[in-house]
Amino acid sequence: MRLKVLAIVVILVVVAALAASYVQHTRSQGSRTVLQLSPPAPSTYSAVAGQQLSLYIPSPAGYSAEVFLGNGSSVTVRGDYLTVSYRWPGRYLIYYALMKGGRVVASTSQELIEVLVTPNVSGRLSQEVSVPVIAVSGLNGTPVFDVGQRVSVFIGYLQPPSGQNMTIYKYFLSLGNGTTIEVSPRNYTAYLETGNYTYLRPSEDPVNVSFSEPGLYPLTLTIETLNVSSGQTFNYSYTQTVAVESRGLRFSMFKLDVDLPNPGTIVVAKNVPGGPFSFDPDIDYGNIGFEVLLNVYSTLVEYFGANTTKFIPMAAEYIPTVGNWSNVTARHLYGAISPNYTVYVFKIRPGLRAANGDPITAYDVWYSVIRDMLCAGGTPGTPGWILTQYLIPNYTPFTFVVTSPNDTQGAEEIVNAITYDNATDTVTFHLVRPVGPVAFFDALADPQGGSILDAKWLEEVGDGINLTGLYDHNMTQLAEAFYSYEQTCSEGSYNTAVQWPSGTSAGFTGPYYIAVYTPGQSVVLKPNPYWPTNITYFPRPNDTVIIEWVKDPTTAYELFASGQADIVTNLPTSYIPRLLQLESQGKAVIYSFSPSLLEWFFAFNLQVNESLLSQLNPAYHIPSWYFANPLVREAFAYAFNYTEYIDDIVGNVKYHFNFGSPYCGALVPGLDIYIPPSELTGCPTFNLTYAKQLLEESGFYNVSVYFPIVISSGDTTDYTAAQMWAAALHNIDPNINAVPMYLPQAVIEAYQVPGQNGLPIYYWYWSADYPMADDFMNGMYLEAGDYALPDGWNATYLENLSAYFNQSRVSYPGLSPSVEPEVGKWLWQEAVEYINMNNTIGVANYYDIAGNYTGAYELYRQAEQEAVSLYMYVYTIYQNALMVTKPYMHGYMGMISWQENPMWGGIDDYAYFWWVKG
Repeated sequence: MRLKVLAIVVILVVVAALAASYVQHTRSQGSRTVLQLSPPAPSTYSAVAGQQLSLYIPSPAGYSAEVFLGNGSSVTVRGDYLTVSYRWPGRYLIYYALMKGGRVVASTSQELIEVLVTPNVSGRLSQEVSVPVIAVSGLNGTPVFDVGQRVSVFIGYLQPPSGQNMTIYKYFLSLGNGTTIEVSPRNYTAYLETGNYTYLRPSEDPVNVSFSEPGLYPLTLTIETLNVSSGQTFNYSYTQTVAVESRGLRFSMFKLDVDLPNPGTIVVAKNVPGGPFSFDPDIDYGNIGFEVLLNVYSTLVEYFGANTTKFIPMAAEYIPTVGNWSNVTARHLYGAISPNYTVYVFKIRPGLRAANGDPITAYDVWYSVIRDMLCAGGTPGTPGWILTQYLIPNYTPFTFVVTSPNDTQGAEEIVNAITYDNATDTVTFHLVRPVGPVAFFDALADPQGGSILDAKWLEEVGDGINLTGLYDHNMTQLAEAFYSYEQTCSEGSYNTAVQWPSGTSAGFTGPYYIAVYTPGQSVVLKPNPYWPTNITYFPRPNDTVIIEWVKDPTTAYELFASGQADIVTNLPTSYIPRLLQLESQGKAVIYSFSPSLLEWFFAFNLQVNESLLSQLNPAYHIPSWYFANPLVREAFAYAFNYTEYIDDIVGNVKYHFNFGSPYCGALVPGLDIYIPPSELTGCPTFNLTYAKQLLEESGFYNVSVYFPIVISSGDTTDYTAAQMWAAALHNIDPNINAVPMYLPQAVIEAYQVPGQNGLPIYYWYWSADYPMADDFMNGMYLEAGDYALPDGWNATYLENLSAYFNQSRVSYPGLSPSVEPEVGKWLWQEAVEYINMNNTIGVANYYDIAGNYTGAYELYRQAEQEAVSLYMYVYTIYQNALMVTKPYMHGYMGMISWQENPMWGGIDDYAYFWWVKG
C-alpha cells in the first residue's frame, strides 16, 4: 500500500518542475499575450474514472500546446484533440500553454477548467473500499491559493465499506510535491464493536498544508480499508487539484457565461417530437413520459445520487431494515424487513398531500399497488409486471393476474400481496419468495409502476377500483370487478382523465404537478404547493419547468444556443462540434457519463399487420411472415455496417467523442450480470457476401418487398444509418426496397400491440427499469415481453406458420413452392429454440433475484446465446449518457450526480427538483 502511494508522489513531483519551467518562459515573454486563447473544452465536465475523456484544444495551426491535466502530468499535442483518462475520481483543473519554437507564447492559466471525475467501482469491490472525499476552499471559494498560504484540506469518505468485518484503517494524503501525510481513523476497532461512524473519521481534520512554489498540485487522498478477519487490505483514492499562484504565474477559474435569463423558470428543449404516450404511471412505459412521472408522482423510496444500490426515503419516512423486525414497536414506527426477506413494512411519511390538497396515506399506497398489479398485462406493455413478479405466485411477466371474471384465486392473490394499516400508517408487502432489499427497492423506486396515486382523485374521475367484494368478503364479486378493471388498462380503453391529467384538481403526489399540457408539444410543471419543506434530499422546488418537445434537432439547438432554453436533450451526434464551440465560449456545459443502461437496436416484426402498414403508404407491401424466416433476419443483420455506424454515422472517430460502444446481446455493462460478446458466438459483422448467401438460402431472395425502416422523428443520426442499411440490402437483392421513415416516438409505441403492429422494422431502445439482468431479458426476449410479443415472437404463431408452409399453401410472387417445406422446418426449429430460451430465462431470473449469481450467470449466458442465434434484433449501440446545459444550471447540493443516475439521466430525463438555476 505505501509503495503505491509513494509511486504516486514520484509522478506528482513532475508538476512542480513543469510549473517552474513555465514560469521561466513566461518571464522571458514578459506580460505580453501574443494570442487570445479559448480555454480547453472537455467533451464532458463529468467523466468516469478509467474511461476516456476527449479534450478540445482550440489552438491555431503551426503551434503546439502543452496541456496540464491536473493529475501531475502534462502532454504536448499538435492538433485540436487530446484523449486522456483519469485513474481516480476527483476534481481536476486543466489548462494549456501555447508553444512555438520551444517558447510559451500564451496560456489559459487564468481560465482553469474543472473536470469532475466520478468513481468507477465494481459491485464486489464496493463492499471492500470507501470512496474518499476532499474539500478545499481558496480565493473566492475556488481551489486557487497563493504561495505560502495555508491550505485547509478536509478529508473524509462517502460511505464506510459495507462488507462484513471491514473497516477504515488508514488515510494517506499525498500533496503532489513529494510529501505524503498519514492520518489514522479515530478508533477503527471501536467502530467494529459499535457501528458508530464517528470512530472512522480521521484523527486530524482538516490537514493544514502550504506550498512554496507555484503550480498545479494534485492532492490525492487514499483510504486503506482492512478486513480484520483476513488481514487483507484494499484502497481507493480521490484527487483534488489545487492551483498555487505567484506574481509570475497567475491562476483563476474560467468565468462562465452567467447571465441568468428567466429566473425561476427552467426551459428544456427536447428533440423528441410528438411528446409522451401517457402520464398514467401504470400505463406509460416510455422515456418521454417517464421524465414527467418522475417529477409529479412520489414513490416510496428513490435512488441516492448516481447510486443504483443505495436509496433514500421519499413517501416512506424511513428505509426499512432487518434490524427493526424483532421489535414490533420499531417495526411500525420505522418500517422493517423480515429476516427471510419476504415481508417489507414501510412507515408512510406524515403530512404528505397531493397538489389538490388531498392527504396521502397508507391507504393510497395500498390502492396504488393494487392498481399497478391490475394493469400488469395491459397492451402496449405496461410496467406493472415489475412489482407483480415479487407479489404473485408463479406470475408470468406482462400478463394479467386475474385471467377471467371467475378467477377468485387471482383476486385473492392480489389482496393478499399487500396490506395497510391507517392506524400506524404502514403498508406491508408480502412477497412470494425471498427478494433482497436492493432488488425490491429498485422496483419501488421506478415511477412507472411504483408511483403513488391519490385514490380519492381516481374515484372522482371515474377510475376507481370496485372493492365491494373485498369488504363483503365475496371473492367472486371481487374477481369480476378486478377482471373488469383490467380491461381499462389496454389502449383504446384508458380513462383519459388519468391518461392526460393536468391542473390543481388532479391528484399529483410529487414535488411538481402538471399545470398545462399541450398535446405533443409541451408541458408546464409547477411546484406542488403542499410539498413539505422538511424532507431530507427532496426540497420543495421553486422553479417552474417548461418542457418543449420540439420538431427537429435544428430547432432544439437554436433554442439552446440563443439562450431560450436552459437544457437541450437528444441532439444527434453531428451537433457535438457546435456544442463544443459553445462550451469553449462559456455558453454551454457538457456532461457525459456511463453506464447509461440504454441500448439501441433495430427490431424485426415477425407478424406485420399489412393493413396498418398500407395506411402509412398504400404502396408498401411485404408478406406478414417475411421476417419470421430466421435466415432473412440473419442476412439483414450481416448487411448492417457496424463499424461505419459507430465511427462515422454516430461519429466516435469523426468527432473524437465517445458516444457509445457496439454491443451484442441484451445484457450490458452496469447490470448485476453482464455477458461480454466474447462469450457469445454468432454476433454479426458486416459481410455482404455472406448476407447475400443467407438470403439465397432462405428461399426469399426473389420476393419483392417495399417497406419502411421506421426511425423516431428528429433522430437524423439513425435515419442516416437506415439509409446506409437500405442501400446495402438493395445491393445484395434488388427485390428489397427499404426506405427510412420518421414517426414520433409516441406513435411507434402505440403500434406495439400484438397483432396490430404494422411496422416491419423500427429503431427502438431498452432502458433500465432497474439495474438487474431480468429486466432486460424479460422485456426484450420473453414471449409475453414488452417488445417480443408485439413483434410476433410467439411460439404458437411460429408453429402454426410452420404448418402453413409445410402444407405448401403459400402463394406469393417470387416464392418457390419447393422451398416451403424447408421454411416450415426452420420455423418449427426456431419455435422450439424460442421455447427453450424462455424456460432458461425463467430459471435464470429465479437465481438472479435469489442472489445466486453464479447459477444465474451461466443460464443467462445460455439464453443470451439462443437470442443472438435467433437474430431477434440488430444491436447497434450501447449509448453513453450526455447532458447539455447552460453554465448556470447546477446540481442540488452542488452535486451533478443527482442527475446522473442511469435510471433517468441515462435516457436524457431529469429530476427537476434536483436542478438549481442560478
